Amino acid sequence: MLTVTPRFLSALRQSHQISIAANVYRPTDLATPIPVDVIGGEVRIDSNARVRRQGSLEIAFSLEDQDARDLVVQLPFGGYASIERGIRYADGSVERVQLGMFRVDSIVWHELQGSANLILSDRMAQVQDEYFTVPFVPTGLHPSDACVQTVQDVFGSAIQYHVQTTPASEPTIGVTTAYLDDRASALTDLAGSIGAECLFDNLGDFVIRPAGQVGSVAWVIDAGDRGSMLEAEETLDRSSVRNGVLVRGQAEADTDIYYALATYDDATAPTRWGGPFGKIPLIVDSTTVSSQAQADSTARSLLNLRLGLQRTLTLQSLPNPALEPGDVIQLVFADGRTEQQTVNSTGIQLNPAGGLILTTTGHTATLPTMRPARRFQLYRGGAALDELAHAAILPR
Repeated sequence: MLTVTPRFLSALRQSHQISIAANVYRPTDLATPIPVDVIGGEVRIDSNARVRRQGSLEIAFSLEDQDARDLVVQLPFGGYASIERGIRYADGSVERVQLGMFRVDSIVWHELQGSANLILSDRMAQVQDEYFTVPFVPTGLHPSDACVQTVQDVFGSAIQYHVQTTPASEPTIGVTTAYLDDRASALTDLAGSIGAECLFDNLGDFVIRPAGQVGSVAWVIDAGDRGSMLEAEETLDRSSVRNGVLVRGQAEADTDIYYALATYDDATAPTRWGGPFGKIPLIVDSTTVSSQAQADSTARSLLNLRLGLQRTLTLQSLPNPALEPGDVIQLVFADGRTEQQTVNSTGIQLNPAGGLILTTTGHTATLPTMRPARRFQLYRGGAALDELAHAAILPR
């Protein structure tokens, strides 16, 4: 969860006055914030989306104001916007959290209403748009360092880079690995090869960190007269669940292919490999995986992530702008049930009437640990292909 004071969290549960602020930044001067009057909008953060933070911002705008018109028509060509939401306390002081630093993708203005609507995306949209114009060959780099270089080639020193992985413990990338065209796909492949994820945080800085980290409880969402839970809806959906992961690592067409198939093997779970759920693998191709050990590790970590998408709760709660995807929340239902869930996505409105919409992910069965064989099976090399062929997933 983003950093806020205990006073802030306490005030959320009481009647309070919200405080919303936004700035825009000209393409020619990204260091100077220009305050704008906010009418409305929303910010959505989704851990499953490549562009994690997206939203809209409605601002006051008059065609008769030439300076404002000049500013607005510049913004889609390299301009940015920052948005903050928080609380104005009774003593007049304000505490807000920044929800994101966004690229302005487009603007629509309403000539008769005195407003303009900005469509926003975080900096990953820029990474996604800036394809490699020459092959990117990260020979000798650790995957984490290659991820940083991939982004630095877009933003240089204009942003900060937070490496929460351990590059020194990672294998170096071989001479045959090369990425063509799609910069964002290269970033996904490099991070996936070490079980990590890449994102831009609420300040617009680049972060690479181990995927699937679970922390302590960040906030309690409870039912009742004084609680923060407004609505709750539960869904069980098998469409995103995978009980096996096959990793195929090959740097070039003429080099060895490393196969690793990790399967969920808990005999008591209906989602076990070969059980009532069936044999449903995720197949991942990587040009960064360059050893059998790396293929094994990648398959294990991806299986853990895919097993966690079995149960979804959609919640509406009092608007806590500090909550982020990946945060752990404790739910207390009206019947007294208590459970912990991981936030998967958030959506918050930029007006007093709007609440916070959350989706969370949980588990219908205990996740496998990394070691006990009774829970987890790993097939290497030809054995992986034989198992999939036997399951009629890959041709014999």
